[in-house]
Amino acid sequence: MSLYERWCDATREKDKRKHYWTYVEKEDGRDEIRDALAETIRSHDDRLERIAEDVDRLGYKVAAEILSEAMPQTSKGRSGDLGEILATELVEEVNRAGFSGG
Repeated sequence: MSLYERWCDATREKDKRKHYWTYVEKEDGRDEIRDALAETIRSHDDRLERIAEDVDRLGYKVAAEILSEAMPQTSKGRSGDLGEILATELVEEVNRAGFSGG
């Protein structure tokens, strides 16, 4: 079962050309996904860090530096990535499941 399926109740409606998605957290949803969410967040951060390390190892120092600088450096910057990670996970889940608008 996917992260959002375990975490939230979802409704999807279609009105002409627009799609409305509503996600409401289940009563124990946060507890249900706590470990999976932590792993998901780590995996997103690790990917970019690993790519930067690989690029550096291959001798592309400037490119590695650019990638490293792209990673959030402050706690405030890192916390801003959570929304991007959650949005990415939602889009990936919807794409895997096949979207039907309503």
